[in-house]
Amino acid sequence: MKNLRFTFLFLLCVFSTMLTAQSFEGSKWLASIEDNRLVSELSLPGAHDAATGEGLLFVGGFGKTQSLKLAEMWDCGVRAFDLRPAYDDKELRIFHGTIKTKVTFGKALEILARKIDENPSEFAVVFLREEVEAEKNSGRKLWPSLVGDAIEALGDKAAAFVPGMTVGDLRGKILIISRNAYTGTDKGGIVSGWTHDDKGTADARITSYLNGESVRLQLQDYYAPTDDAKRYAKCTAVLNFITLAGKAQKDVWTVNFLSGYCSTWLGVSPVATTSGYKQNAAALHPILVDLLSKRKVSERASLGIIFMDFAGADNVKGGISHWSDYKTMGGRLVQLIVEQNFR
Repeated sequence: MKNLRFTFLFLLCVFSTMLTAQSFEGSKWLASIEDNRLVSELSLPGAHDAATGEGLLFVGGFGKTQSLKLAEMWDCGVRAFDLRPAYDDKELRIFHGTIKTKVTFGKALEILARKIDENPSEFAVVFLREEVEAEKNSGRKLWPSLVGDAIEALGDKAAAFVPGMTVGDLRGKILIISRNAYTGTDKGGIVSGWTHDDKGTADARITSYLNGESVRLQLQDYYAPTDDAKRYAKCTAVLNFITLAGKAQKDVWTVNFLSGYCSTWLGVSPVATTSGYKQNAAALHPILVDLLSKRKVSERASLGIIFMDFAGADNVKGGISHWSDYKTMGGRLVQLIVEQNFR
């Protein structure tokens, strides 16, 4: 009888492990999420300045926040992408500040759309910012209509934003949420109240282009923790917004940026060096990995969207000032964020 009981428990553990592995397949993990779950209830791993992994033009040592390409991050489980298009030579190209990436806005959307074609159970949430530092005034006038054109070019893959939207509403689509106004489409939504304050805000809004309805957005995007006091403030804010996400009403959205840089360059601070982003990730990500690893199975609480640097990369190479690898734990962190949806 004891042997029979042991065999039953062993097979149950094996079966449970198989189910878990299947649920967390990076390229199509949303297939296992119920259609009626609110998108705002989910825990979504996101990539800050996601297109920098496609490569940068002309500038070394600055602005690179990702080591994987967009398609590679998708396959790891990333479903939220921070993209910063600016008008450049008659097209929208993605920048990070004044640093030009090797991918256009249209190409980035095409990559995500192709992944959705391959995995129709999935969706992508794209947060936009007009990277005005890279534009001339004439380009700024064209940005709103060109973004609208790019969204319309997605056809039926372009999602309308509505408060209370569900996973079923969004499957097979790309949802655009922008910090800057665009024109020519009723798809997507626009954010008001964005802040870089070290305490974040619980009172930003996302407003629908379709019907003008809005929903509350809890937001933390403090990006320059360049000394010990600021690093403590950053970590405190990140943890606070994890708590806020878990306690919020189901229709409230939460966006929590782990990203930031903690470096100086030639005595100037803050400066967005690539090594600074690596240092921040290597310091902050292990804290989140430890926290989420210790969560009880019964603790199913939304994390919202968590944007990180080096998403999907557990180790990234060092450089002149740091020869060994940085242990960024981006692969493990993406996995743990996804796992929160199945508790």
